[in-house]
Amino acid sequence: MSQTKDEVSTSGTEGSLPLLGRERNWSSRALFFSSSQTAVATWCFIIGGYVSFYLPAMQGSIVMIASMMAGMFLVYLATVPMATRYGLEAVRSTRPVFGTRGSLFAVALTFLFTVGWGTTLMIFSGKSAALLLVSLGVVSEGNGAIAETLSSLACLAVVWGLISRGPGILRRIGVIVACSVLVLGVMVIVVIVSKVGLGALLDAKPSAASGNKLLDYTTAVELMLATALSWWPFIGGMTRFAKSTKKSVRPVTLGLGLSLSVICLIGLYTGLAFPDSGGNPLPGLLKIGGVWVALPAFAFIIVANIGTTMVGTYTAALSLKQQPSIDARLSWRGATTAAVLTAAVLIVFLAEPFYDNFGAFLTLSGVVFGPLCGLQIVDYFIIRKQRLDLDGLYMDGPGTAYWYWKGINVAGFASMALGVVVYLLILDPITFASSPLFAFTTASLPATLSTGVVYLLLAQFQPKVFGPRSLPRDTRDALTKG
Repeated sequence: MSQTKDEVSTSGTEGSLPLLGRERNWSSRALFFSSSQTAVATWCFIIGGYVSFYLPAMQGSIVMIASMMAGMFLVYLATVPMATRYGLEAVRSTRPVFGTRGSLFAVALTFLFTVGWGTTLMIFSGKSAALLLVSLGVVSEGNGAIAETLSSLACLAVVWGLISRGPGILRRIGVIVACSVLVLGVMVIVVIVSKVGLGALLDAKPSAASGNKLLDYTTAVELMLATALSWWPFIGGMTRFAKSTKKSVRPVTLGLGLSLSVICLIGLYTGLAFPDSGGNPLPGLLKIGGVWVALPAFAFIIVANIGTTMVGTYTAALSLKQQPSIDARLSWRGATTAAVLTAAVLIVFLAEPFYDNFGAFLTLSGVVFGPLCGLQIVDYFIIRKQRLDLDGLYMDGPGTAYWYWKGINVAGFASMALGVVVYLLILDPITFASSPLFAFTTASLPATLSTGVVYLLLAQFQPKVFGPRSLPRDTRDALTKG
């Protein structure tokens, strides 16, 4: 392979340039396994555990799967067509809606949320490893906190050792990790049902139900919608390797949507059977069956969390390198190191408050990524009619396609701000307190819809805000007609 070709490939997969056609070499099978590797982790336990607060087993199972698929549809529309057609990752795709400089906001969002997800998983891994070591008598209970931190950092070191070699590792081990965690996940479900009893699970009552069934349903739906919307940073980074949009539909839907929903059943059933577990099956399985019964759950936790955190670290590092100034100074190993060190600081100094507030972190995904999806769907499909200025996406300075006002698309930020306000009026993401006036609806969907509608109106009534080159010619003519 020539040096020139190597440079192009490296800059596309590990840098800021779009992927060329020959670089988009992931089959549907590879995309499915990479998606499953990303989706299936112990956040499924925590998410399912939150749903168990509000809904019983049968209703919770149906709501989780249906809501996840609905949320996936929004994220898919917002990210996949641009990623597969133009070879863009998530951050670069926001330049049309935020502007050249405004897209720094997307860099921060992507980096913070992907590192946050990875940190949660590493903390969970550390807690599980420490619990197992204490149960085996390897570590005393008094040293459990130290064992948690060291175990979390050890798992994080494995993540860095693998992903710092380049994103190609994701495709190479995706099949192994995905198959392992899916098999182990099903084993855990079978063990829980067999040990607790199907009848006991179906009869178990949610521990925090409000008494208002509609409010309980909408809260559970919102949790799953927020989960789906949180995939926004991940999907673009993976699907841009796919050969076409059409070939991405099934693997992403099954890998990110259905796989996660099924494994979330572990958290749901565990939360119902062991109300104080927070969805983590390991303590309950250790109690009712001992170490050997709990081992499949522990193996799932370690393998799944390392695989998913690798994808998150890749996405975080890639977001940093979407800024030319950073890309020129920071190697791929340096970018992955920055992401891992950020997670390590959180693990060492803020592990407990960070982990205890996972619910707020999850719903904050709905607060920001719902409106962002609304922006991108309207911008790409209605305003720009699925056509972007590819050169303009990679050019800076006045007069370029997405410069707008001093590099910022004020219309995009104003629309998104309104969507965030709509969300907060309906649901408090910190306390989960829902407004009595809006108990009949989720928060993410109205926030997404209102953002898109306002953005479309600004495009209609203020066409000049989009600049001279940012729209297809026929759209510009229609907007400025008369």
